[in-house]
Amino acid sequence: MTSSAPDVFLSYKAEDRARLQPLVAALEAVGFSVWWDAHIGGGTNWRQDIEEHLDSAKCVIVAWSKRSVGPAGEFVRDEATRAKRIGTYLPIRLDEVEPPLGFGEVQALPLKAWKGDPTDRRYLAVEDAVRSRITGEHVARHPLLHAERRIS
Repeated sequence: MTSSAPDVFLSYKAEDRARLQPLVAALEAVGFSVWWDAHIGGGTNWRQDIEEHLDSAKCVIVAWSKRSVGPAGEFVRDEATRAKRIGTYLPIRLDEVEPPLGFGEVQALPLKAWKGDPTDRRYLAVEDAVRSRITGEHVARHPLLHAERRIS
C-alpha cells in the first residue's frame, strides 16, 4: 500500500492530460495532494498503483469529456463506478457532454474553456466541492452564479 493517501485522485482519458494540468496545479497550489497517472514511474505495476490510489483517495475527480464518455473511455467509467461506490465521486465536465448512464444524478461541475485562472468561479466551485468531499462538511464559498443545466 502507498505511504500516504492522496486528497484527490484524477480520473480522465490520457488525451485530455494537457487540459487537466492547470487543474492539478491549482489544486496543489492550495495544498491538496493530487494523484494522477502522470505519477506512475517506470517499472511500476500501473494497474495496482492506480487501484491503490483510487481506493485511498478522499475525493475522486472524474473528468467527463468527448473522449471519456466515448467507447474508449471504459477505464474512466470503471474508475468512476468504484469512486461512486465508495462515496468519493466528484464529476467535472471538460466538454458539453452528458455523463454516461448511471453517472448523471450527481451534478458535474463545468470546466469547459477554463484556462487555469485560480480566481475563476468555475475553478473555485471545484475547489469548494473537493474541500467538501474531503472534510465531509458543506463548503460553498464560491457557488456558481448560474447552475449549469443538464444537457437534454
